[in-house]
Amino acid sequence: MPSVAERLRAVVQRTGRSGVLIIAGIIMLLAVRELPPDSSLADVREAGTLIVCVPPSLPPLLIPQPGSDRYEGTEAALVRSITAGIGVSVQWNPQPGWGDTIDPSDWGLRPSACDLVVGGIVAAEETRSLLELVPYHTVRWAFAGDVGAGAVGLYVPFWGVDRGRAARWLRDEGYDLRFFFNADVAREALSNGEVRAVLSLEPVAEWIAAGQDIVTPTTGLPGETLAVATWKGRTTLNRAVQRAVPSP
Repeated sequence: MPSVAERLRAVVQRTGRSGVLIIAGIIMLLAVRELPPDSSLADVREAGTLIVCVPPSLPPLLIPQPGSDRYEGTEAALVRSITAGIGVSVQWNPQPGWGDTIDPSDWGLRPSACDLVVGGIVAAEETRSLLELVPYHTVRWAFAGDVGAGAVGLYVPFWGVDRGRAARWLRDEGYDLRFFFNADVAREALSNGEVRAVLSLEPVAEWIAAGQDIVTPTTGLPGETLAVATWKGRTTLNRAVQRAVPSP
C-alpha cells in the first residue's frame, strides 16, 4: 500500500505546481472555517456599551470633566463618533498607571479591561505588536515657549514615541533638558519661567502654551501619526472603528 509521501508525490506529478497551490488554498480555507468567529463587535452591541481605556488626563486630547465620568477633547470626540456609528454608549475606564513610567508594560493595561484603547497612541512597532491601530492624524513636534537660551522641558506622554531619540536630539542641540510626566506641571513650569520652552507633539504643545502665540514647530524630529486602537484579534470591532475614524 503506498505511503502518504508517495501519494503526495503522485498528486504533484498529476496536477503540477498550479494544482498543488489550489489544493493548498482549499486546505487553508477549510482550516479558517474551523476557527471560532470573531464576535467582538457583536459583544459590544449586545452589551450596549463600548468600554474605553484612557489615561487619567491628556489635554487637549482627553480632558476629564470635574464631578463626572465624562471626557472632552479631540480624542473624546473621536470616541463619540465611534460609539454613534456602532450604536452604543461609552464607558470610560481611566488607567491610573498610564504614563507613570517610561515602559508601557508597567502601566497595567490589560485586554480584559476595555474594548478600545485611546490616549496619545502613536503608530510604531511597539504599539503595533499589541494593538490593531486605526491612524487618524499626523502631527509635528513643536516647542511651546521661547526656544532661546535656558532650560527646555520634554513632555512625551505618547505610547510608541521614542523618548530617547527626542531627548538625544535636544541634548545634541545644546539644550539643558528637563523631563515632565504631567501636562499641568509642564504648563506651570513654562508659565513661571522654570523652563524657557517645552517640546511635545504640536497639539499638546499648543495646550501647554496656554493660548499664547509661542508655539514653534520643528523639523528636527520626524512627525508622528496618532491612532486609536483595539486589541489584537478583535477584527470586527476594529473594522467598525475604521469606518468611523477619518484617515490621516
